[in-house]
Formats: sequence, structure tokens, C-alpha cells
Amino acid sequence: MIDRRSFVSAGTASAALAALGFSGSTFAQQEAQANAVGLKFAEPGPFSFDGLIAQAETLAKAPYVSGNTLPAAVLDKIDYEAHGKIHFDPRYALFRDGPGPFPVTFFHLGRFFQTPVHMHLLEQTSGGDDFEREIVYDPAYFEMPADSPARQLPPGAGFAGFRFQESRLGDQQKLPWQKNDWVAFLGASYFRAIGELYQYGLSARGVMVDAAVAGQPEDFPVFTHFYFEPPADGSDTVVVYALLDGASVTGAYRFSMRRDKAVEMEIDCRLFLRRDVTRLGIAPLTSMYWFSETAKPTAVDWRPEVHDSDGLAMWTGAG
Repeated sequence: MIDRRSFVSAGTASAALAALGFSGSTFAQQEAQANAVGLKFAEPGPFSFDGLIAQAETLAKAPYVSGNTLPAAVLDKIDYEAHGKIHFDPRYALFRDGPGPFPVTFFHLGRFFQTPVHMHLLEQTSGGDDFEREIVYDPAYFEMPADSPARQLPPGAGFAGFRFQESRLGDQQKLPWQKNDWVAFLGASYFRAIGELYQYGLSARGVMVDAAVAGQPEDFPVFTHFYFEPPADGSDTVVVYALLDGASVTGAYRFSMRRDKAVEMEIDCRLFLRRDVTRLGIAPLTSMYWFSETAKPTAVDWRPEVHDSDGLAMWTGAG
């Protein structure tokens, strides 16, 4: 498998494109279509789920290297207040003009989301071979104050996450897509989807290692790269691939997410251990709870309830 650094350094851009099977006119058409949304892209590289699995397996055989290479002093300045003033400009949304009904917008890095996550668009050559191009971070994608500390981040810093937004074919007055999302991945680790009442609740992570094991530090490997497959026109399903990396485990994931009354996810993954693990949590769920309407300390807060979820229902093999 060819990694991005090896691929880009192997030769000039024209030689790289020729190696992938592009003709000049075909690539020009692809480039024009992708750049119509105003996003910036890196050079193309080959992609397949099998290749992603091989990359995860190779990573597991090497020492872990944290992806937190951005200046912490700058990220710490992007606190809750500063982060709240940063908004993705929907004019730069991926798939804003199609294909498919679900545009993608991105979350900005900050004090509480310090691990850079790299986003990639999947496309095809004229011969039908899949390739990917990284979406290069640019502060121009975001509306932010002129003095925002986010402007001090280096070029190509990456993102904190992404979200699929509501269909732009819906009632724009009642539910504009720029204001409603139905699935979100944020902070390199968490992901969650809405229910039938358009509410987020329980969150999930890719994998959990050694939580609540005496004498062992818990480890939550993070998603470092996401790859977006263009959704088909009229489809209610989107597909995203992801690379997982952590001190204990690496992995390759395929998320097939269907937007129905609620959201259904089918997740296929391959995991590789870097070290011995005492407790491995597959599909770990997490939630936050302070109080509910039925269990509220007197006068603790003016709100009737503060929690992500106050119950859990599961469909099992026994119904």
C-alpha cells in the first residue's frame, strides 16, 4: 500500500495522476466539480477499504505516535467562549450541490478538541478506480472574529470533526439544513446520531481499552482520518470510512448510516492490537447525566433536567 507521503514524494503531480490512470481532461472535470464548493484539496492518492485495513495493521506493528502536534498554547486559547464564536460557513459544505441530499460541514479545533482529524473525499478515475484527496484546512471555511486565536493555527491544521446535515430538499422555512444535523463525529473519538424527535442522546466511541481495570490507564483510541463516499442522488444512506489509532489498538472502519425516522448505523471494523489488553470494549457507549425531572436535588438548577440521556433501550436476539 502506498501512503500519502510516499505517493506525493514519488514524483510530480502529473506523473502521479498518470500513475492513477487519469487523463488530463478527466482530472480537469473532477477538479472543477470538487472545487465548486470552494474547498481546497491535496494531491490524489489510491484508496480501498482493504488498503485501509492494511494501513491499520502496519500501524499496529510500529510504536504509537500521537497526532497532537499542533501548538497547545494556541488551542488552549480557543476556550468555550472563543469556540462558540467559530461557525462553519455552509457555502463551503461538502456535497452542498450534490451528489446526494446530505451536505457535510466541519467542526473547528479548540481547547476541548485538540486532536487534528483529517478529512478526505473519495472519487473515481475514468477507469473506475477509487482514489482520495484530503480536504486541506483553511480558516476561510469558518466565520470567526478577526482576533480569534484560531487564526494562529498553522496551515493545514485539520478539523475536530464533521456532521451530516439535514436534506436541503426539506422544508427550508421549517428545518433549514444549515441548522440541523443528524449524525456527528467530534473530538476524534465521540460519535452520535439523532432519534425520532431530532434529539441527540447517547454517544459512542470506536473502541474502549482497559476502562475500570485496577492499575491500568484507560485508553480511547481516536479516529485520525475520515473518507467520505459521495452519496447517491435520492439515497437515504451515506458511507464513511475511518482510520483508528491509539496506544493500544489500531483499526479500519466502515460506517453505513441510514437516515430514516431515526438513524441506523451499520459498522464494519477490523482491529489490531499494539499491546496486551485486559479489557476490550467493542461498541462502547457513553453518556452524561446530572439530574432528571424525577431525580432532581432541590433548587440545584432552574432547568427541569440536565442530561444526554436518562434511559437505555436495547433490541436483543430475544426481542
